[in-house]
Amino acid sequence: MVKTLVYLASELLPGSMRGIEVLGRSVLVVNIDGTYYAMDGICSHGLADLSQGTLEGQILRCPRHGARFDVRNGKVYSGPVDIEGRAWDLRTYPVSVEKGCLTVDV
Repeated sequence: MVKTLVYLASELLPGSMRGIEVLGRSVLVVNIDGTYYAMDGICSHGLADLSQGTLEGQILRCPRHGARFDVRNGKVYSGPVDIEGRAWDLRTYPVSVEKGCLTVDV
């Protein structure tokens, strides 16, 4: 794993999220009540950009087909039922705050 500086912690307010590219991988960084989480930034069901989704507490809703993920652990909270199949859990990454900067270990 490689620790990568992503933002100043002050740039990601509680209840907000941002998508970033780290080592060619799409990663979503989320602030839930001052605790930071990072997970894959592309939906496992419809390949949508999750940074365009809706955050409802710790649950992220995919903008394409409505699959929902728990940002704390990447687990599918609920998924769409359609012919394309179900969503599966997303990979999560450790986030740390060092000297006011957010780093993600990818």
